[in-house]
Amino acid sequence: MIDDETNKERIKQIHTMLMEFASGNFAYNIERSNLDDDIEALIALVNMTFQEIKSSFIHQGYANLNETYKHLVQMFFVLDLEDTIIAFNSRIKQMLFFDDHELQEKAFSTFLTQDSKLAWNGLKSKLAHTNLDAHEEFIVLSFKTKQQLILTTNCLVSKFVDQVNQSERIVITSIEIIKNSTERDTELRKKVSLGKDKVTKRLQTGNKSKQLNLSFSDIKKIREVHDHIINNLDKPLAPLVELAHTFGTNEYKLKYGFKQLYGQTVFRFLINERLRKASVLIQHTDTSIKEVAHVTGFISAPHFSKAFKEKYGFTPRDLRKRPNDHLE
Repeated sequence: MIDDETNKERIKQIHTMLMEFASGNFAYNIERSNLDDDIEALIALVNMTFQEIKSSFIHQGYANLNETYKHLVQMFFVLDLEDTIIAFNSRIKQMLFFDDHELQEKAFSTFLTQDSKLAWNGLKSKLAHTNLDAHEEFIVLSFKTKQQLILTTNCLVSKFVDQVNQSERIVITSIEIIKNSTERDTELRKKVSLGKDKVTKRLQTGNKSKQLNLSFSDIKKIREVHDHIINNLDKPLAPLVELAHTFGTNEYKLKYGFKQLYGQTVFRFLINERLRKASVLIQHTDTSIKEVAHVTGFISAPHFSKAFKEKYGFTPRDLRKRPNDHLE
C-alpha cells in the first residue's frame, strides 16, 4: 500500500511541473513509476499533455522554425574516473536547482535516473578501457532535479588528461538545440551593405529627416536586445539607455534602429510578445487569467485584460470560452 508521504511527494512533483509550465518552461517531465493508481495516471497525462502543448507552441508559430538551429551548452561537468564531480558551470544550479555544496565532490551518477545510471555506468566502464585518442561519444541522460522533476538532455562525453595533476578526467557537456541566427545574420548583412560595411537609412521624425548609419555590428546588438526581450517577457523592461549600454550600443541607435528593423518600438514589441505568449497559455492551458498576467509580465490582471482587448478585440476570458480561435 502506498503511504501518504509518497502520495504527497508525487502531488508536489505535479505541482512543481505545472509551475514550470506556467513560466513557459517545457524542459522537464515527471519520472514514471510502476505504481498503478490515479496519481500515476495523472502523471502520465501531464507528461503527455506537456509534450503536445510544446508541439502546439511550434505549430502555432511561437517557436519560429523558419531558421536553422545550433547547439547551446546548458550544463558542463568535469569528473574524475571514480565518477566524482570536480568542477561544473553555474548554469547547472539553474537547471537542477542544487547548490554548490550539494554538487561539489558528489558522485555524478547520484543525480541521474535509474535508467540513466545504467547507461552511464556502461559508458563509464567503456571509457576506463579506452585510449585517450580524443575519444568522444554522445549519450542521452536524464537528470533528477532537486524537486524530483526529470531533465532529459543530449550529452557529449569526452576523456582527456589534466596536465596540471597528470590525471585522467571525464568531461560531460549537456547540449540543447536552439535557433541559429546564422541565416538571419546573412540576410542582415545583405541589408547592411552590397560590398560596403554600412548602410544609410532615413527615419522620418516630424518634419525632419534623420539619417541613421547602422553597421552590421550595430544590428547584431539590436538583435541581441530583441532576443533578450523574448526570453524575459515576465520581467520589467529596463530603461532604454540602460538596455542599450548593457548590449554595447547607445539609446539613439537602439530606439530608431529597433523600429526600422522590426517595424515597431521596443516597448510596443514587448507588449505584443507578452500578449502573444498570453494568448497561447489561455488557449492551451487551464492557468488562471491572473497567473497568465503574472507570468507574462503585466502588473495586474485588469491591466492585462485591457491591453489584451485593445489588441484582439475581446478579453482573455472571452478567448478561453472559444479556445479554437488562433491569434497572431
